[in-house]
Amino acid sequence: MPDTDDAIRVLHVDDQPAFAELVATYLEREHDRITVHSASSAEEGREVLASERVDCIVSDHDMPRENGIEFLRSVRAEYPELPFVLFTGKGSEEIASEAISAGVTDYLQKGPGSDQYTLLANRIVNAVEAFRSRQMLTERTRRLETLISTLPGIIYRCLNEPTWPMETADGEVEVLTGYTAAELEGDEVVWGEEVIHPDDQTWTWEAVQEALDDRERFELTYRIRTREGETRWVWERGRGVYDADGALEAIEGFITDVTERRERQRRLEQTTARLEALFEHSPDMIDVHDAEGNIVDANPQLCAETGYDVEELTSMAVWDLDRSIDREEGRELWREMEPGERLELEGRYERRDGSTFPAKIHVRRLDLDGEDRFLVSSRDISVRKRRDRKLEQLRERSRALNYTQTVEETARLAVDAAAEIIGADLSSVHMVTDDGNSLKPIAVGDPVAETFGEKPVYDQSAPSGTRANFAWDVFDDGDPTYLESTTRTSELEEETPAESVVFHPLGGHGLFIVSSPERAAYSETDRLLVEILANYLETALDRVAREEAHRARQRSLERLHNATRELVTAESRAAVAERVVAAAEDILGFSVVVVRFHDSADDELVPVAESDTVGGLLPPRAVFSAESPSLNWHAYKDGEARVYDDIEAVEGSFDAGTGLRSLMVLPMGEFGTLSVAETTPDAFDESDEFLAGILATAAETALDVLEGEQSLRESRNELRRQNERLEEFASVVSHDLRNPLNVATGRLEFVKDECDSEHLDAVERAHDRMGALIDDLLALARDGNDEIDPTSVDLATTARECWGNVETPGGTLVVTAERSIQADRRRLKQLFENLVRNAVEHGGDEVTVVVSDFADGFAVEDDGVGVAPADRESVFEAGFSTADGGTGFGLRIVKQVADAHGWDIRLTEGDDGGARFEVTGVTFVDE
Repeated sequence: MPDTDDAIRVLHVDDQPAFAELVATYLEREHDRITVHSASSAEEGREVLASERVDCIVSDHDMPRENGIEFLRSVRAEYPELPFVLFTGKGSEEIASEAISAGVTDYLQKGPGSDQYTLLANRIVNAVEAFRSRQMLTERTRRLETLISTLPGIIYRCLNEPTWPMETADGEVEVLTGYTAAELEGDEVVWGEEVIHPDDQTWTWEAVQEALDDRERFELTYRIRTREGETRWVWERGRGVYDADGALEAIEGFITDVTERRERQRRLEQTTARLEALFEHSPDMIDVHDAEGNIVDANPQLCAETGYDVEELTSMAVWDLDRSIDREEGRELWREMEPGERLELEGRYERRDGSTFPAKIHVRRLDLDGEDRFLVSSRDISVRKRRDRKLEQLRERSRALNYTQTVEETARLAVDAAAEIIGADLSSVHMVTDDGNSLKPIAVGDPVAETFGEKPVYDQSAPSGTRANFAWDVFDDGDPTYLESTTRTSELEEETPAESVVFHPLGGHGLFIVSSPERAAYSETDRLLVEILANYLETALDRVAREEAHRARQRSLERLHNATRELVTAESRAAVAERVVAAAEDILGFSVVVVRFHDSADDELVPVAESDTVGGLLPPRAVFSAESPSLNWHAYKDGEARVYDDIEAVEGSFDAGTGLRSLMVLPMGEFGTLSVAETTPDAFDESDEFLAGILATAAETALDVLEGEQSLRESRNELRRQNERLEEFASVVSHDLRNPLNVATGRLEFVKDECDSEHLDAVERAHDRMGALIDDLLALARDGNDEIDPTSVDLATTARECWGNVETPGGTLVVTAERSIQADRRRLKQLFENLVRNAVEHGGDEVTVVVSDFADGFAVEDDGVGVAPADRESVFEAGFSTADGGTGFGLRIVKQVADAHGWDIRLTEGDDGGARFEVTGVTFVDE
């Protein structure tokens, strides 16, 4: 049979398969809704329950292992409500009672004949339908409870009386009212009197009665008062409930909170009202058009700007008004816009008289009652366009201000720009004069002289109420001033040909004046342009001033450089002082200059050179010391330059009361001071201090040179005298000592031929030692102060040559040095030969000598006995020797050669314990 929701699936459990098949046949024949699944045991029956849907169980009682009631109990543990019919051949009140206790649905005893199957089928259908009805009722109840629990409000049943007594109240009763459902149902709180707002009680009763009279449902929106006294808006829908005779029993309905919705509606209404007011009174042009471009509404401003009335505009399409819109392109553009999307663009509107103007347009797509509408807000941007053009012109003209070279050229460009862009032919630029008392015109528009009769000069002493006095006050205050009508203000009392005037200060440079013979001639845009142009002009004047100051400073530096070169050629200290005063006056432009030298004998600062103007200001030849201190003395002792903006403000100063105000004192090292003064305060700027400092430093250098040259001359004379004595000594050694030694050596040869004595060998050795001493003394005397002549010398080649020049019968030379150095070849060979002799003397005939180079020099190392650390500094002294028969001059000559080259030499211990001589400070040729 088909498996439908109306089908009844029966599980029949019986241990006799033949009987089970017979029962299935009869049941399915008796009722076409029944389908039977047979099982031979309780265990098999549970398996079927676990895998298939079953609507009713029919079970025998007497079955092996587990009877019908035991099976029933196991089923009830898992399926408490499933219909279960005990169909057994064993009738017994005891079994029936036990089955009922176990929760059996029905009990039927097997019997003869086919009527029992009809009865069984009817019992099964009744049991399943009752079960299904209970399930449906339970589900409906659950759904209703769920609905009530989730509804944002109250479901109620009340009597139709003015107080609306509640029989039931479910849902969010307490959330909405603050009262519990029990309080409403128990009449502790009366809905019609205590909950409904007093102003709404009468009309709500009447509205409900009218709906009930027509047997219609009702909907109301009214106010309630909560337990906390808060007023809320609620929406109620209800209907009457009638009995079988048509009499009204009660009212049932639903109440929910709509306070927020009412508030949103109120705000929407307010917004709508504001939008309507904005539409009517907006300073912007507003229109609404449909998706086809037809204008459906227009505000008064659009009418005023275009000259059309509303009727004319609403008969036009958008492209009839905005000439920049193409019909098809516009429609395509609107179709692509989403509801709420905004679009910004520029157009060109055409007025009724045929003239046009540029407009900034904002379009927004709206969905109004299912119809597409486009809200267009636009504004005339003609003024902005003109302003932008003027600003661009101004930027182009102002770029030239970045390249002007003079103040006059800069001012001329500004005046021309004002005339061309703003239309101000009466513009002028006034610069403050050097004395700081006047504003002098340096660039004026062509009509200025004709209009004013002459190029006006504005003086701070001009009478009050005059244009000149007013202009000076604006410059002095530093704030721009705009006069729309000079004849209607109290600022100017004199008659002037200019009505509208803009006075714009240019920092400390001067004043930019833009005038017009018309009243209120300058718009906000014109004032903005004047402001921008004045800022450009001030920046350019700053630059030009800096560049002019820089050029002046460079010129002063060049002249000062030439003057300082002449200082070092001065032949005396007095000449240096005279040249310093001249340079300070002629090059740096200082008025009062004095150079004082320090007299170390008396510890005084004594004037040695001064300007011609000094005599009328300072005491003649004023000398300063610790006993008569001055600002000069303090600066000299501290060794620091001092600058005083006003020496009259310095207490206890010797310099006060002299008529001098500004003072700058610069020490010249230990030699003295250079002082510069002026009769006005604040006379020196950073450039003056810088240049004066250079001059003082140059003077100190020149004096150092003079002192150094004198010391050098004395040193040269002393050196010449020493060389003469050394030469005399060398001559004595060479002649007076070597000749007798040669005679003695020759006589010894004769004696050895005539007799044989062991003492003669000792005499010969003494002669050899005397010869070596004489050679070393001559080397020290004659080569010690010789100037060196450096050339490129290969270390390895020189070392091998020197090794061959020294008698080394069994010694070994190892050369690892690979580089060349800058050295005097002859003197370097002296160094190597003496180091090799030293190694042989202390290491023996079989000594090994290693010559190597490293990062900063080269080394000569042997494997002899070495030198004790305590003696390593003394080995370079003349006459010091640790070897028998040594002269003590060899290493002194080595040190002398190193010193002559500017090298350093030190003695350390070698790798094998011998002596290692390291020479550093060497210049390598391949570096």
